[in-house]
Amino acid sequence: MELKGQIEEFIYQNESNSYTIAVFQPENTIDPITIVGYLPFIVVRRYIKT
Repeated sequence: MELKGQIEEFIYQNESNSYTIAVFQPENTIDPITIVGYLPFIVVRRYIKT
């Protein structure tokens, strides 16, 4: 499965190990999803593809 969209906001981000909980807005959908994991170098409003 491939997702494309942008990070809307951080719920939590650990600066020492990059563990992140964030709100992700997929392209062409209304409802955002929550993503969790080690996501270094990610910023709000950046377009990403997973």
